Amino acid sequence: MNDWMDAEARVERAHKLYQKGRWVEAAAELRAAIEANPYNASWYFNLGLTLEAMEDYSKACEAYESAKELESDDIETLNCLGVNLTRIGHYAESLECFETIEKIDPTYEPCYCNRIVTYTEFGQHDEAELMFYMARQFMEECPLCYFNIGTSHYMRNNYDRAIDCWKQVLRLDSKHSQTHSRIGDAYWAKGDLQKAREHYQAELEAHGEDIEALLDLGEVLLELDELESAEAQFRRVVKLQPDNAAAYFCLGELAEKREEPNTAEACYRKTLSLDASYSGVHARLARLMLHRGKNTQAAKHLQAELRKAGDDPTSLQEIGELLIEARLTDKAHKVLSKLVQLQPNDAHAQHNLAVSCFMMDRLDEGILHCRKALKLNPDYPLALYNMALAHLHKDQIDRARRYAARAMTLAPQDENIQRLAKRLGMNGLWSRLRIRLVPKRKRRDIYYE
Repeated sequence: MNDWMDAEARVERAHKLYQKGRWVEAAAELRAAIEANPYNASWYFNLGLTLEAMEDYSKACEAYESAKELESDDIETLNCLGVNLTRIGHYAESLECFETIEKIDPTYEPCYCNRIVTYTEFGQHDEAELMFYMARQFMEECPLCYFNIGTSHYMRNNYDRAIDCWKQVLRLDSKHSQTHSRIGDAYWAKGDLQKAREHYQAELEAHGEDIEALLDLGEVLLELDELESAEAQFRRVVKLQPDNAAAYFCLGELAEKREEPNTAEACYRKTLSLDASYSGVHARLARLMLHRGKNTQAAKHLQAELRKAGDDPTSLQEIGELLIEARLTDKAHKVLSKLVQLQPNDAHAQHNLAVSCFMMDRLDEGILHCRKALKLNPDYPLALYNMALAHLHKDQIDRARRYAARAMTLAPQDENIQRLAKRLGMNGLWSRLRIRLVPKRKRRDIYYE
């Protein structure tokens, strides 16, 4: 009996510790109580909540599973278990939890609201929208539902609809966390940097020094070339979190913009010391090494970056381009081939793969990929230039001239294209054609094969 009374006292202490934010100590008290009495479902549930606060979602799932074994029909336990299973990527199991809740109580709105997130993560956006409208039957206006369906639209590149949804969130709850930041993300994706800036600033005004909002605002200011203001945001992050790797990475990019390579290198190396797996930092160091002519060191950094890249198209594109610059053509070709498999409709990827082929003297294969790039984007001067160069190397002068002429139409000031036109003996011809063929449509018709 004394052990059970002691367990109750531990649970009471855990509650007070939880309220003070001392979650590690609260979890220890709850575990001790559970060891004394492993048959109280609410203690497992409270342990799950505590582990959630510690962002240990896998352990939280274990605690909720234990609570569920004792009380299989408890809706709150099932709901929390479903949320945390989504967080760790166990989407099918998560959906089972929410579907079980629906059978127990079809009017329980969170089981629909939370499924919006699960289906969005699953990539099943039609089902996510269905859950949004199902939830509306039981709660006419729910800010979290609007927030979640806004995320679904954002992931589908429906940025205007995402913004509309998130503005509904603010209409219902003007202090809703992260909403201004999400609107900022959408405006950033649309290319409206000023609007993005306004919303990141609004997030900071509403919620204080939010680390992610500070970093996002700093990156937008960096793109706007407001370098001093950008640096101020990154320095604020470092002051708040001295071990924040992202802040040092951003400071490295800032130093590169200022053409301060030594400072950039120091920031990137600091990033690696804080987080050895940080994506993109080895690629940045490789670029710095290439500019110093240290190709061997650059190659080592690129190999390290490649090991982490997986199937991320952005990383593969950057690595491929740097490998080309380092003249590591075989490796570049493999990376860019993988990128094209992942994104066959990316004109830029097709063109870069073509360049790697040209560098390996595989002209016909390179021409094939250049054609694909031009089919995807007919107004691509660099692809036209390289097609002209490839046909010149094959002694197909007429074709080379046609591609060069099209490139000149699109980029008449490009020095490389001008030099190629001169090499092809097109200077006099080009000056006559430019005078005669002013309408853009006619120029394009004549220079196509």
